[in-house]
Amino acid sequence: MPFNLESLNTWLSELTQEVEEKKEPLLPVMEKFKHLIEHDPEVYMLITQMITQVPNKGKYRKDPIGGHQIRNYDQILYLINAILTKAPEFNETDLVGCPINAILDWSMGTPAGFAAFLNSKVNAMFEEILNVWCEFLSSKKSLYVLNDTDKGWMCKKARKKIKIEQYIHSVDDLCWGFTSWNDFFTRKFKDGERPVAEPNNDKVIVSACESTPYKISTNVQRFRTPDLLDSGLIPCHRPSAN
Repeated sequence: MPFNLESLNTWLSELTQEVEEKKEPLLPVMEKFKHLIEHDPEVYMLITQMITQVPNKGKYRKDPIGGHQIRNYDQILYLINAILTKAPEFNETDLVGCPINAILDWSMGTPAGFAAFLNSKVNAMFEEILNVWCEFLSSKKSLYVLNDTDKGWMCKKARKKIKIEQYIHSVDDLCWGFTSWNDFFTRKFKDGERPVAEPNNDKVIVSACESTPYKISTNVQRFRTPDLLDSGLIPCHRPSAN
């Protein structure tokens, strides 16, 4: 998720405008989600309340024009619907790599949002939705983001950002020889690049991916009930990129 909330709001505004202009029909999986919401009283209550429970106070809880961009569950359905045929585009500073999270940014952090994602029917539905998106990202259709435009992963800034020279790829092949977005995203290192530190020493912890460590804990108990803030369940505003 972007550190700069303005960037997230801009991305969401652009997606909303695109959805309203194109008015594409819902994919079968989203029609199924719509049916679940409208025919299961508990799910309907949770999904509608997770939207209305987002606080109106505080500059971090509003979009640039002063109101919430997500207005109802129907809007959520169509926004996610649009995501399912998109692959993440390159952005040098404010990449929205988890677009479904971006759409549900504040609503999933409300009391109703917590309850919704503890509901087995809601979780099963999102599993289906993510599987549909994964199927697209594993297809050749997702390769459209591998190009040399400013938003493409083959432009000069993107190549420098991801250090593409460290990975196995075919410079002369279309899309560097990758068969899908998922194939590109899980690209393999060249021999000798990024060696694992002390692979035979179980006391050395190696970062599993290119990410920033959030917290290091010691003397962790086998069973512990974390408070909500420690677990990351309480949404807090992002630090300014400035």
